[in-house]
Amino acid sequence: MRRLLVVGGAVAVCLAIAATVAFAAANTVTYDSKLSPAHPKPKPGKPANVGYEGILDVSNGGNQPDSAPLTTIFFPKQLQNNAKAFPSPCSVADIDGKPSIPAKCKPALVGSGTATSFAGTPGQPPALTEKLLVQAYNAKKGKQLLLVLNQAPGEAVPIVNRVIIGTLGKASGKFGYKVGFAVPTDLQNVGGLQVALTHFDVKISKSKTARLKGKKVTYLQLKSCPSSKKVPTQTTVHFDNSAGAGMPAAGPDVTVPGTMAC
Repeated sequence: MRRLLVVGGAVAVCLAIAATVAFAAANTVTYDSKLSPAHPKPKPGKPANVGYEGILDVSNGGNQPDSAPLTTIFFPKQLQNNAKAFPSPCSVADIDGKPSIPAKCKPALVGSGTATSFAGTPGQPPALTEKLLVQAYNAKKGKQLLLVLNQAPGEAVPIVNRVIIGTLGKASGKFGYKVGFAVPTDLQNVGGLQVALTHFDVKISKSKTARLKGKKVTYLQLKSCPSSKKVPTQTTVHFDNSAGAGMPAAGPDVTVPGTMAC
């Protein structure tokens, strides 16, 4: 009988551990990117005008992932950023939470897309799913890329012109630069529920141009393409490691290396 009790106790402990592991948020990240046209033809000293699409997915097997205050996307050194040549008449204060975006901001619009957010407890089924529309604006003389979020038609939660600030910075090695997208604190936790932006699909326009050294250029240009016809990519999602009382501890940051066809 004693042996049965010991074995039964061990089984109970194992089940408890398994339940805890099942409850914990196991965050996964994927990032896919592509150029438009798919195979530009840059020449020495003549970068090719291109569009760019980035698709970010953060998941937890269909459950609520941890919130991520910061996501950093690294761009290959072969991809030239011409943001400084584009207009940037608007600041975050001009847009964030305002009922409408000022007309003066229109020349700075360089892209658009869609997004999805989950609200709930990490590791559990989301309590709420919200579809969003995204617009991308050049700002701060090309030092920022502002992602402006609005609720999609028919969605329940009012999200009006909320801004995620993307800050451009230097990178090293095989990467020319990086952009760190910071989510406002009040969009990470609402009514005691953690909010996770689980999907972004944003396209940077290949038709919007500016003048640089007398030539029409797109926001991004491809300077060269290796013989492999691929350039490197990398994305790091920095998950919230300061979960509130009663909330499960957040998972570690996740870095995803990859490639993009050129």
